Amino acid sequence: MTDVEEKTEVIYGDENIIRDTLEVYSVLTNSLDICNDSNGPSMFVIPNHPVTKAYRELRERGIRLRFIAEITKDNIVYSKELMKNCELRHLDEVKGNFGISDGIYYRASAKTRLSSPPPLLICSTLRAFVEQQQYFFEMLWKKAIPAKQRIKEIEENLKREFIETIQDTEETTTLISKVLSSATDEIQLIFSRASSLKRYERLGMFNILRKKAENGIVTRTLIGTDNPINKKEVEWLSEYPRIELRYLIKSIKTRLTTIVTDRELSLVIEEKKMMKI
Repeated sequence: MTDVEEKTEVIYGDENIIRDTLEVYSVLTNSLDICNDSNGPSMFVIPNHPVTKAYRELRERGIRLRFIAEITKDNIVYSKELMKNCELRHLDEVKGNFGISDGIYYRASAKTRLSSPPPLLICSTLRAFVEQQQYFFEMLWKKAIPAKQRIKEIEENLKREFIETIQDTEETTTLISKVLSSATDEIQLIFSRASSLKRYERLGMFNILRKKAENGIVTRTLIGTDNPINKKEVEWLSEYPRIELRYLIKSIKTRLTTIVTDRELSLVIEEKKMMKI
């Protein structure tokens, strides 16, 4: 297996692609890792198809099978069937597909078709390149979630629980706008100090809040008070009469700003990470 010639080629045509796939599967001894888009699961559960049969035989031979795909309402039946043969995980917005066999054979295609082989297959056994792609797969595998969890989300119409840390200031600013704009019922904000408000106003937050409040969305804001509030410091807030403001008697011993929308999504911003304006 380690004496495989290092080369890269492109294979065209369904018959040739199927033949090459079966040849690689026949010599595997350890693992097969595949990352595919939403069409991916359908290509490995076609009744009586030679690739489907060969894939099942890999499991029977004890080959470790890992599969990443975007699981959707449209392919959930295929995904459930695929789970019987491999460890399946979900990743949002997967494009194209690639696979690594035994850490030696790399196969990829930019486009996939429902229940059909791709129009062409890029094949490589260049050791350095395959190792790089294997590393890339491992990163995606860690990020992906178990298929059972994703299927439950779809079938029970659940919203996914997640925690993500963002370091980039520009990305944080964009995310604030998206989170506020997505609110349909209620927005709750907590500012650790009054001095923070003007900074967020310059970022456009309060214009979004004003529009939301004018559209009937409840908007409540709590402001921490380290010291007695200077009226001049907050008099500009009168420009936003529909935003309900309250001042906390005790200060908040942090430099955090918290945004909660519809009691479902929470965004916490550490001020020292914010853009200097």
